[in-house]
Amino acid sequence: MTMNETKILFRPWDKNDFPHVYDILKKSWDSAYSSFVPKDDLDFYLNQNYNLSKLEELYNKHSVFCFVAEVDGKAVGWLKLSISDEEKKNYLSSIYVLPDFQKLKIGQRLMTIAFTKAKENGFPDIWIGVMEKNIPALEWYKKIGFVFVENLPFKMGKTTISHLIGVKEILD
Repeated sequence: MTMNETKILFRPWDKNDFPHVYDILKKSWDSAYSSFVPKDDLDFYLNQNYNLSKLEELYNKHSVFCFVAEVDGKAVGWLKLSISDEEKKNYLSSIYVLPDFQKLKIGQRLMTIAFTKAKENGFPDIWIGVMEKNIPALEWYKKIGFVFVENLPFKMGKTTISHLIGVKEILD
C-alpha cells in the first residue's frame, strides 16, 4: 500500500471514534511495548486510562485536543495534545499509528498537526514523553528535532519504565 493509492484523512476526533481509539492504542502498545512491559500491565493501564468513560472525559476537556487519521475510512492513527495550564506547556501526550500503516508517513503528518495546533494555542515549543526502551519512537523523535532533557519513572500497572521527556521548538 502506498500513499498514492490510499486516501488518508486527518480530522478532529468525535465520540464515534472512542472504540477505534481504544483499538489503536491496544494494538500499537502491544507492538511497541510488549517486549518490555508485561501484557497484563499493558492491559491494566489501557483499561484504567482509556476505557470508554475515560475517553469521554478526555473528549470533554477544554485542554485536550485529539485527532484521528483514517485510511480509506478506517481509523488507523490517533494524536492527543494536552495543555498544562499550571506548567504553561503543550504536551504531545499520545501519537500512535497502527503497525500496518506506519510506512505511510501518517505519524509525520500527525506531528505537523501537533505543531500547528501548539502554535495556534500560543506555544513556542512542544513537549513529549517516550519510553527509553521504545527505541524506534525515540530515534524518530530525535530525527525530527526533539531534545531529551529529563528522565522520569513511568508506571504501567506494576511495571515502572524509564520515561524520557523531550522538547522541540516550533519554528515557523
